[in-house]
Amino acid sequence: MDHHQTPGGSFDVEKNNSAHPRRSYTEAEPKSSQVLSTSSPLPSDSVATDAFLGRLGGAQRFSLPSTSTATPSTPADALRDPPWSSILSFSDFRKPRLWKLALIEGVGTATQIFLSGVLGVAVLPTATETSVGAVFPVAIASIVQVFLISLFIYAAGPVTGAHFNPLITMGTFAARLSSLPRTVLYIILQCLGAIVGAYLVRAALGLSPRSLHVVPGCYIDSALVAPAEAFAFESVMCFVQLFLAFGLGLDPRNGTAFGPSLAPILIGLSSALTVFVSSFARPGYLGTSGNPARCLGFMAAGERFTYHWVHWVGPIMASTVNGVLYWLVPPYKTGSS
Repeated sequence: MDHHQTPGGSFDVEKNNSAHPRRSYTEAEPKSSQVLSTSSPLPSDSVATDAFLGRLGGAQRFSLPSTSTATPSTPADALRDPPWSSILSFSDFRKPRLWKLALIEGVGTATQIFLSGVLGVAVLPTATETSVGAVFPVAIASIVQVFLISLFIYAAGPVTGAHFNPLITMGTFAARLSSLPRTVLYIILQCLGAIVGAYLVRAALGLSPRSLHVVPGCYIDSALVAPAEAFAFESVMCFVQLFLAFGLGLDPRNGTAFGPSLAPILIGLSSALTVFVSSFARPGYLGTSGNPARCLGFMAAGERFTYHWVHWVGPIMASTVNGVLYWLVPPYKTGSS
């Protein structure tokens, strides 16, 4: 039996190649990464892809078997079905590569927030300029959301996992797909990136803080919406977004049904669905956030934090519930489990 030792852990090459005949593993050169040989004209040792359970759209196909031998450079969330002791370990904080990946998450989040912010400022006034009212700007935002989410997943999925959203990162942590160090670093950099992105919107468009008080997805009128209503709405919508993201792009049981080529588009569609559905349901509630870092950024730039706790407690609740449901039927266990 042929075994190869990689910085991400040693594993059975023949077993993996037979399980996934469309790709084969070769010995890796770059640190903390797994090299995948493809039909690309590049040499097989030129493309490095990190093994990570929580890669959005990857359906855990870019991870290592649980029987692999971990090395000091193997991330805790690289091996399938990891125990909580590994997920909660602080050891990954000492891995420089994880800090670099978190930085990329921050840069990507800043870029994503800038694009969504510019769009929001542009389409919001059209709500009173057409006969269909708010349907027009929300429809435009939903269509753009499909491309925005999908393209960012395609661009950064092989590198960081393409979360760009604390909701996704918290959800993968609750399901034991992201380690505690990765979760903490990703969320911190996502929040910093969102703040930078929102301030860039304000600077680029010459806006005052007051101009960012009403941002779709981050505005709740406290005179019209009670705290309990806002919390219930945000929790349910975040759960829907997580439930769909997991089923379409993170559950290995759907890996052969969609794969990394189609899953990002489906995840983009599911995100757009929650945006469209939630935008008309309640007067004074301009749609679900779906991304607490986004609202943190725009509320910081707008210097107004009304009901901002909802944008965090809702996703935490949704992540917890989704994590429990996900592990009621674990993907890598059989029999009575």
